[in-house]
Amino acid sequence: MADPDIFAASPDGVWRFEAGHLRGGSRVVDLPTIDFFDRWTFARFCPGGQLILGFESGQPWSDYGSYGDRYGGLQVFAPTADPSRWHTVAIEYDYRSHDEDFVPVDAVWHPRGVLAWLRDGCLCGQVISSPRPPIDTPFWNPRDSDHGLEYRFERWGAWRRLELDGDGHILTAHDADGRDRFDLVGRRTARDDAEWSELSVY
Repeated sequence: MADPDIFAASPDGVWRFEAGHLRGGSRVVDLPTIDFFDRWTFARFCPGGQLILGFESGQPWSDYGSYGDRYGGLQVFAPTADPSRWHTVAIEYDYRSHDEDFVPVDAVWHPRGVLAWLRDGCLCGQVISSPRPPIDTPFWNPRDSDHGLEYRFERWGAWRRLELDGDGHILTAHDADGRDRFDLVGRRTARDDAEWSELSVY
């Protein structure tokens, strides 16, 4: 299923994601997906040219009942030396109920292992212990969190846009009235330019 409203263009203008496909000029890249992939729900290019996509998978059934679960999550792709092939450099997902959508408002990623997203008023962030190697398999991919998290956090708010600094150390979440900063190294947070306070993580 392709949503025509989901569109993103790479910083250099070479690549664009539209109508459910990654295109570079006349080239169309076949992106690897998890089992029982259903649809893409979000798209954004990172400053380094990597592509973040939100996705949903379906629930398979047989004559004996279900043999899988519905998932929603994020998958990050990066180009290889062959422009027609992109591989997965990050993936995170969780269960979703039969009537639940996974449609992020925004998402950011950094190669050092930082992934954060906004969805349904919740800012979710995670830092993995070490960057994972790229994956080329088109089927079921272990989640980043399955490889070992350094920590994860959740905060509630009215944010609409996320930014990461070039080092992947400072996450900034913007709302209509200002911004919240998250120091992902010092594990602390601050509203606008106020003093830092401890960030609760788990």
